[in-house]
Amino acid sequence: MSHTFRFRLQRVLDLREQRERDCARELTDARAEAEAAERARRALEAAREAGLVRLNRAHGAGGAVGHMRNLAFMVSRLEERIRDADEVCRAAHDQVTASLEQYEQTLRDRKVIDKLRDRMLDRWRVEGLRTEQKEMDEIALTLRGASGGSLVPEPGT
Repeated sequence: MSHTFRFRLQRVLDLREQRERDCARELTDARAEAEAAERARRALEAAREAGLVRLNRAHGAGGAVGHMRNLAFMVSRLEERIRDADEVCRAAHDQVTASLEQYEQTLRDRKVIDKLRDRMLDRWRVEGLRTEQKEMDEIALTLRGASGGSLVPEPGT
């Protein structure tokens, strides 16, 4: 038995750990993109609300028809952009979901190899203890045979 534990699948474990880190990074990036898409959508919604307020003020104050048409056009364009932003948000959230599922799978894959390594390490330790016990038993038998069957040395010898 060797004096140091060597896991034959260590390279596989290292690759699984690297893949897990990569998936975690991809998940973080996907979440950041989804948050940015949400912020952009909220900014568009705020601009639309401000446009509606301006349109209502202009309408209530009897503003020029051309000005109100421009405001109405701006609001309708913002509504189109909000619909587009909704699609971007949905796609970003779908990417987060897919990245999370991939991360969870790579985590499970790594844990399987981790458990195997732990079991093999436990077996290696048990085997080491058995070997050590066997060596101690052989030493005890050798000492017993050399001392005439007693493990305790005779007084005065």
